[in-house]
Amino acid sequence: MKQGKRPSVNTLKRFAGVDLGAQVADLKLAFYQQGLLLSALIDLLVDKGLIEPDELAELATRLDREITVPTEE
Repeated sequence: MKQGKRPSVNTLKRFAGVDLGAQVADLKLAFYQQGLLLSALIDLLVDKGLIEPDELAELATRLDREITVPTEE
C-alpha cells in the first residue's frame, strides 16, 4: 500500500489558522443567536406585563455587582 506525502509544517499551520477562524465564526453565530433569543424573551415578558424594563435593569445591575470581582488598584 502506497503512503501519501506528509503535509509540511506550513500547511498544518495554515489549516490550524483556518480551523481557528471557523471556530470564531461559530462562536459569533452562537452569541448572536443567544442575544436574539434573549431580546425576544425580554420583549415578550414586558409585553405580557410580567416584568417592567426598569425592574430588569435593576436586576441586571445587581447581578453584575454580585459577580464582578473587585480589582486591586
